[in-house]
Amino acid sequence: MKQPALRSFLCINVPLLARIKNLLTVIAVSVVLSACASSGGTSDFGNSASGNSSRVSVCKAGDRQIQSSSQCLQDDAACYQLSNNQWCTGERGNICPAGSSELPVGMSCPRGKRCFSVSESLRCTIS
Repeated sequence: MKQPALRSFLCINVPLLARIKNLLTVIAVSVVLSACASSGGTSDFGNSASGNSSRVSVCKAGDRQIQSSSQCLQDDAACYQLSNNQWCTGERGNICPAGSSELPVGMSCPRGKRCFSVSESLRCTIS
């Protein structure tokens, strides 16, 4: 007689335990997401008091320093902020990937070929 009682106890409590586990999982995920949202979506690990430790301190070779992002070069150019809140910009030459070739500006995609844009000023074609 004890076995049916034990079996019924387990059958009733298994779904209850699963519901409790699911509830705890939802609570844990909510806590993590709310912590992330309150920090602006970033972690404080490794950041200095100014919050700029993850930014570079000098422009890359060939780039030039500017005052604001509105001065960044357009169309295929780099634009990134320095740790001192200045900005850098520089040209980035785009090339078609291996196995493809540049499609002249203004030319439509030739019949039987696939064409794709690499950037605003570069389209490539594959046979």
